[in-house]
Amino acid sequence: MSKLTTYLVQGNLFRHGFDFFDRRLKIDSAIGWLTRKLYYGKPKKIVNNRIFVMSYDKDFSCNPRYIVEELIRQKKDVEIISVYDNEYTFAETRRHYPPEVKLVEFRTKAMYDAMATSRIWIDNALNMVWYGMPKHEGQYYLNTWHGSLGIKRLGGNRKWMNRAAKANKVTDYCITNSTFEENVFRETFWKDVPFLKFGHARNDIFFNEERMKEKRRLVERYFDIDGGNEKLIVLYAPTFRENSSKYVPLDFEKLKNVLEKKYNKEVIIIVRAHNKDRVTWGFKENDWLKDGSFYGDMQELLPGIDIGISDYSSWVFDYMLTNRPVFLYTPDLELYDQERGFYYPIDTTPFPIAKTQDELEEAFEDFDEETYKKGVKAFLDDKGCYEDGRACERIVEEIEKLIK
Repeated sequence: MSKLTTYLVQGNLFRHGFDFFDRRLKIDSAIGWLTRKLYYGKPKKIVNNRIFVMSYDKDFSCNPRYIVEELIRQKKDVEIISVYDNEYTFAETRRHYPPEVKLVEFRTKAMYDAMATSRIWIDNALNMVWYGMPKHEGQYYLNTWHGSLGIKRLGGNRKWMNRAAKANKVTDYCITNSTFEENVFRETFWKDVPFLKFGHARNDIFFNEERMKEKRRLVERYFDIDGGNEKLIVLYAPTFRENSSKYVPLDFEKLKNVLEKKYNKEVIIIVRAHNKDRVTWGFKENDWLKDGSFYGDMQELLPGIDIGISDYSSWVFDYMLTNRPVFLYTPDLELYDQERGFYYPIDTTPFPIAKTQDELEEAFEDFDEETYKKGVKAFLDDKGCYEDGRACERIVEEIEKLIK
């Protein structure tokens, strides 16, 4: 080993490089990348039952969350490590995780050490390849992604697409829930990665009536909703807009009046901003209008609602498994389609579509539950969906095989 390499690997630059270049500046710096390549380029000793987990929001959410919960429920002999974003978010993030999970700070040496020594990586985005961490023989990378039957085309800038190409090279398995999703993965990032056709862990909850009821009670408690079963809880959660397409607000009070007339129930509306809009996208709450932007995992909120309203967000394609109503409010439909693009025409979904508030109110008034349920079944059949509520069991069984 040359003197320069020895200094980089063993000296002050390495010891402080992670903190300064990765954690402090929050950039994918050349020096931070180099120190990782030099230090982790040679395989570290793998801890056989160690599993490293990360979600795109660096919290306990989405598919990784439910895989972890199933491992704990089955009392598997595993060591689970995940991440928190920074010292300011630690306390809140720690509260979300079960005590069995160890947390390390994002983009620090502790995180990279955990990755380097874990038998299995579980990811729902491109987290594992974003910072130049080498993956070595004997390590397994499972990607669950964070969408399913979603209509929006996958893609990003050049840097993002380069990372996606790298993901294809190092991913061992993609976990899928439909033939549609398989085709999307083949078309985009994972051109030759094997599929585990298990369904998505986060969607198992929709097939378990007791868990659905439990989550409903938690939603009522969090939002201070008394007599929740006698009330109609509506969620409005639009997607993030990246280009010239702009969010168009709704008149929630007017919407509430229409819904109460239709369903003859008191209505509670929960508004949830996309995680990229949480800080800037505010409104005034009251006893029937609630801010759900910081509730935590979206999947924990969905069992607690009766009706969903969105635009192009993928959460509606999970929620449709409940057969509960979904409505799409799409005032910027043509522009969004031009800039982002859809995999299939939006009018082939079973969801009523409205471009104005008046059209949305009409859609509520004209809604027919039986017609909607038939449409949901036809849509799921057409997309080759194989969700059945047993994804977590299958994934944990596969993890056990990989560990052995």
